[in-house]
Amino acid sequence: MHLAYVDDSGDSKHGVTLTALIVEDRHWSSLLDAWLAGRRRLHSEFGVPKNREIHAVEFYKGRARVCETREQDASFTKVERGIAARLLLSSLATLEPFTVLSIATPDVRKPAAYARFIAKLEDWAAENDTYLMVFYDGQQGLAHPDTEPTPAELSELWTTAVRNAAPYRRVHRDLELSTRRIVQDVMMQDSQYSQLIQAADLIAYGAYQRHRQGHPELWGGDNAWRAAIQAYMRLAQHWPDDSDNGVYWLV
Repeated sequence: MHLAYVDDSGDSKHGVTLTALIVEDRHWSSLLDAWLAGRRRLHSEFGVPKNREIHAVEFYKGRARVCETREQDASFTKVERGIAARLLLSSLATLEPFTVLSIATPDVRKPAAYARFIAKLEDWAAENDTYLMVFYDGQQGLAHPDTEPTPAELSELWTTAVRNAAPYRRVHRDLELSTRRIVQDVMMQDSQYSQLIQAADLIAYGAYQRHRQGHPELWGGDNAWRAAIQAYMRLAQHWPDDSDNGVYWLV
């Protein structure tokens, strides 16, 4: 059995990318430990707490305060953020047994792109004679840890989470039960509560930026974020051999 931590990237005009960080269940704790080792270094060198959510766009572009003090945050420039991202993914790359697999498609409708992604993961699982459980970045119906919602607000959070996940659950339920390799419905995981979804987010953004750099004709020009690409390249040994820098383009 393998676990796939999934996040998306892309843009609203040209397409969507979806990336899976795939690890066998028996190596799950080692993968998390490698990521947390990077988080500990991030804290000691830059003052970014281990429990502070890392969201790739905000992290790379400096749109949110992430350090413990204002002084640390002021010195945590875009250059340092790029170094920090390389540190994180280099730490993750020290673990051998995991795979990073991405698809890119011109279809901007995320549920449609997700269906194609699940089909690709089904193929991967069949080729590797395994089964996959998918965890996807999304609402879980949980409140922000710093808030105290009312029962009515909690009910609304849960209702919204269930409704938003419906198109993705449907993709799983449309799979042929007798042959499917993706088990269970999709498990939505809010990135603020999941370190490995945060890792998948950082990787997904890098995969999108690398594909955009290599294929400006598909993405409307090469305005790729170089720091994200440099971090993503640390994981090259974990890409499928027949992929385009870890990405499969699906028309």
